[in-house]
Amino acid sequence: MVLPAFFLRSQGLRKLYGQLFAPLLSQLGLTQLEMDILLFLANNPGKDTARDIVELRHLAKSHVSAGVESLVERGLLERYYQPGNRKVIHLRLLPAAEEMVEAGREVQRRYAGILFRDFTPEERRQLYALLERIAGNVDAALADPTAQK
Repeated sequence: MVLPAFFLRSQGLRKLYGQLFAPLLSQLGLTQLEMDILLFLANNPGKDTARDIVELRHLAKSHVSAGVESLVERGLLERYYQPGNRKVIHLRLLPAAEEMVEAGREVQRRYAGILFRDFTPEERRQLYALLERIAGNVDAALADPTAQK
């Protein structure tokens, strides 16, 4: 079976995403990882720990930790504990990050517009559903290496 070009071009998807973000990141003095952390927290309510970012974005724990530290130092993010739980450190965007997040979301909208140009809403729904199934298969195979056979 030959994989669809989409999967073979996944590096191109990341490259395009990076190219679209490059001017904004340069203007804001952020790295792509730092912007990804800000956008993850803004776009995923209830997912507010470094562990959530690592697990859901499949990023290295050390990279996420360094990115969070940098954002905290810049006053864009704060760490906090929920009452009664001093084990889990949560992350909260600070007001200074609001304009950056909105600018990042605008780049994400442009990216989606490029990817889904000439797709009908129904085609988008179908594609999202199929990609979610693929993501579930990948997650299951990563969680259970015996399923990779």
